Amino acid sequence: MFRRILVPFDGSENARRALDVAVDLARRYKAEVSAVTVVSLPEFAASVDEVDQVKEQGRKFFEDSLREAQASAFKAGVSLKTELIYGHRSEAILEYARKSLADLIVIGSRGLSTVERYVLGSVSEVVVHHAHCSVLVVR
Repeated sequence: MFRRILVPFDGSENARRALDVAVDLARRYKAEVSAVTVVSLPEFAASVDEVDQVKEQGRKFFEDSLREAQASAFKAGVSLKTELIYGHRSEAILEYARKSLADLIVIGSRGLSTVERYVLGSVSEVVVHHAHCSVLVVR
């Protein structure tokens, strides 16, 4: 049924629950599962150095939670591919899902940024409405 499962992962409690569901589904369907973390870049950067600095800060901020996610999946008997990507969260997730040929996105209902939710709308909302594949929202 599902061959490639994508989990947008920011280390939040909802993302961890979504990962648990994705790992369970991957085990049941013998599917590949990938966790992708998106680092938002500044809209109007003053320099290339500023963008590089944000990328490095994002990598440092998320690397431990991605390692923990891999360890958690491994304990459940599932290999988890992790990747750090850059851009606008919902757009980057949708593009990654298309390029990776994901046939299911398992996403938490809320991530780390509640302010962004009120200004831009929930990332999960955008993903649900624009994904090319099925989306499972985990609360």
